[in-house]
Amino acid sequence: MYRIGLVYNEPKELTAADKELDPRSYRQPAIIADYIEEAFITRGHQVKKIPASLDLLQDIKAAGDLDVIFNCCTGINSKREQANIVALLELVDIPFVGSGLTAQATALNKANANAAFTAAGVPITAFQTFFSAEDPLNSDMTYPLFVKPIQEGSALGITADSLVENEAELRSQVDYVIDSFKQPALVEGYLPGREFSVGILGTKEPEVLPVTEVIIPDKYGTDIQTVTVKAENGVKRVCPAEISPQLNAEISSIALQAYNTLQCSELARVDIKLDADEKPNIIEINTMPALEPGFEHYPAMAAAAGYSMSDLVETLVKEAIEAWKLKAV
Repeated sequence: MYRIGLVYNEPKELTAADKELDPRSYRQPAIIADYIEEAFITRGHQVKKIPASLDLLQDIKAAGDLDVIFNCCTGINSKREQANIVALLELVDIPFVGSGLTAQATALNKANANAAFTAAGVPITAFQTFFSAEDPLNSDMTYPLFVKPIQEGSALGITADSLVENEAELRSQVDYVIDSFKQPALVEGYLPGREFSVGILGTKEPEVLPVTEVIIPDKYGTDIQTVTVKAENGVKRVCPAEISPQLNAEISSIALQAYNTLQCSELARVDIKLDADEKPNIIEINTMPALEPGFEHYPAMAAAAGYSMSDLVETLVKEAIEAWKLKAV
């Protein structure tokens, strides 16, 4: 039996305008925490739920003797602070599930992650950070292009207008991202091919979970996984993906390469699209993929690999404890 501290976000009050930008993810960590708590209880473990606050370190200490911490908190004030929670957890002498601060902070800033992947030879499209809508476009960037916030998740800031075909559309969408999310915009070469998601599980010998193809139904009028599609759980998931063994192996290898490049621990989800030549490229890596069954890709991939929700969280905890022991040697 483990004594588990479950760190999570309680839903916060948002204005109507804020909810339009973030229609669901602001309340998802609390939903996920309930699933995780139930999964641990079915295995006979003791769970102490710890809502994240500025008193997190004191609250963890007040929770008593914990064997491990399961973190599903995406930041106290915003998702951009997700790595700050991990920084606090690294100050506590208790194993915790998830990648360390360096991996989390790098992955959260998509431009920094892209730079790391480029340096490591992980296939990725051309990209550029825009700090204002007036920044000149680099010579290696050719239309169509794709515009998104530099550090958001859950498809926040991604709309049908994110795909831009000319300079006027580019400037307008960059301005929308910077104004709405108060952060730079990441502009990338558009990848027109099929989209896939790949879950990685484990640290010392990470396992690549079955590849999932992500398909946007025709009713949305776009092949982009927009914030609306994400909030409505509108995607069709084909898991395992119906692809050739060669493409499956190539996608799995690239996903694992991305995971190892950032030195991830326990789990991550890697999103990949095919380019015009049907070659896989990294879209992004999520070092803290959401674990809501029936709504998110990662639990579906774990289920396809034979892991129930209780199997999954138990495996993650054991991996975290084992990784912690290796760090202490």
